[in-house]
Amino acid sequence: MAPARDLRAVNFVSYAFAVLLVVVCVARVTFGRRKVEPAFVWLLLVASLTFYSWHIPVYLSVLLLSSGVDYLAALALERPGRSTRQRRWILAVSLSTNLGLLAFFKYFGFFLDNVQWGSNAVGLSFERPEWRVVLPMGISFYTFQSMSYTIDVYRGRLKALRSVRDFLLFISFFPQLVAGPIVRASEFLPQMPRVRRPHWRVIGTGLALIVEGYFLKMVCADNLAGYVDTYWATAYEPDANSVVLIWLALLFSGQIFCDFAGYSQVARGIAYLLGYRLPLNFHHPYIAGSFKNFWERWHITLSRWLRDYLYVPLGGNRISPARTYLNLMLVMLLGGLWHGAAWTFIVWGTLHGSALAIERMLGLHRGLERRSWAIRVGWGVLVQVTVLVTWVFFRSDSLDGALQFLRNIVRFEGATPNWEMWTAVAFLVPVVVVHLWGWLVEHGRVNALTPARRAMLTGVLLYAILTTYGSTNAFIYFQF
Repeated sequence: MAPARDLRAVNFVSYAFAVLLVVVCVARVTFGRRKVEPAFVWLLLVASLTFYSWHIPVYLSVLLLSSGVDYLAALALERPGRSTRQRRWILAVSLSTNLGLLAFFKYFGFFLDNVQWGSNAVGLSFERPEWRVVLPMGISFYTFQSMSYTIDVYRGRLKALRSVRDFLLFISFFPQLVAGPIVRASEFLPQMPRVRRPHWRVIGTGLALIVEGYFLKMVCADNLAGYVDTYWATAYEPDANSVVLIWLALLFSGQIFCDFAGYSQVARGIAYLLGYRLPLNFHHPYIAGSFKNFWERWHITLSRWLRDYLYVPLGGNRISPARTYLNLMLVMLLGGLWHGAAWTFIVWGTLHGSALAIERMLGLHRGLERRSWAIRVGWGVLVQVTVLVTWVFFRSDSLDGALQFLRNIVRFEGATPNWEMWTAVAFLVPVVVVHLWGWLVEHGRVNALTPARRAMLTGVLLYAILTTYGSTNAFIYFQF
C-alpha cells in the first residue's frame, strides 16, 4: 500500500489549491451565462475530482464506487412496480456498500487490534498482520452524504437524479469534500441550474467568510496547536502540573473550534464564490446553555444527520423514556466512533450521550429559559466544564493517557503556567470575542455587522494573517 502523502498537499493553505481556486473562480465569471453553464459545471466536477485524487489517486476509485452504487440504487428504487421487499433490498445494498467501505478502511485495523488484545488476555495466540490501510481522505463525510441521498429517495422525499455529472458534483464538490459540512441533496441539487456571474455582494460575502476562516485556522488554531502539541506529551507524567493541564485543555478546546470552524467558514466562502450555498456548521457552541443546545451549535450538519437518519429511525423519543435515553447514548456512541477508530472517541461519544440522557431525565433539555437565573447559569457552566473534560479524551492517544491526564488535574498540585503558555491567551481572545459577540447578537444587545463594518473587519483579519503566517498544519478533521 502506498504511503499517504502529506495532507498539506491538498490543504486549503497551499499553492496548488490557490491555483485550482483561481482557475475555477475565473471560469465562473467567464462561463456565468446561461448558454455556457454546463461547461462550468463540468469544469467544477473535473476540478473536484482532481483535488481529491491529489491525495492518493487510487482512492478516487473508492469515492466513485460509493457514488456509483448510490446513483444506481436511487434509480432502481424509483422504478415502477418495485415491491416493498425489493426496495428494502436495494437500500440494503446501498447502505452495506458504504458502511462496508467505511468499516474496511477506517475500522478494520481497530478490530484487529482488539482481537489481538482479547486473544492475549485469555491466553490465546494471535498475531496482528503488520499491514496498515491508508484511510481515504474524507471518506466519513462523503459516505454519509451519499447515504443520505439514497435514504431520502427511498423515503420518497427526493426524486432520483438522472444526471451522472450533477450527482458526482454533489458528492465530490471540493470545498466541502474532505471535512464537511455534510450537505444534503435537497440543499445542493436545486442550486445546480442557477450558476450565474457573481454579484459583488456575493463576492464580498464569500471573501469575508474565507478570510474569517483562514484567520481562525492560520492565526489561532495553528498557533494554539504549537502550545498543545508541545505540552500535551508531558500531561501523562505522574507529577504533571494540574493548573497547566487545565490551561492545556482550554487551549485545545480553542484549537479544535478554530480549526474545524475555520475550515467550515473557508468551505462556505469558496462555495459562495462558485455560486453555491453550504449550510452553517458552527454557531457559537461555547455559549450553549445545555448539552442539547451544544449539539445544535457544534458540527451542526453531523448532528442533524445523526438525528434524522439514526435517532429518529431508532424511535427517537416516541416510544418510552428509557428507550429515548438508550437511543441518545447509542447515537452519540456511534457519533464518537464516526470520528475515529479508537476507544477514546467511543468514550467521548458515550459521555456526551450520557450527558444528553441525564439532561433529559432532569427536564433541562428544553424550557431552560424559564428556569431561575441560578439554574441557567449553573447548568450552563456544568455543560461547558463537561465539554472541556470530554475534549481530553478526544485529544489523547489512549484511554490510559486520558485518565492519567484527568487524575493529574484533580490532584490540584503545581504552580501556575509558565510565561510561554500565558502568551497563548492572545490566540484564545478571538474565540472569546466570537462567542461573546454571538451571544450579544442573539440576545438583541447589538446589531449584526453592516457590510461596511464587516469589510473593515475582513481587512484587519487579512492583515493579521499576512503578518503572522508561517508553517501550517493540516486541518484536524482531514483525518476523519
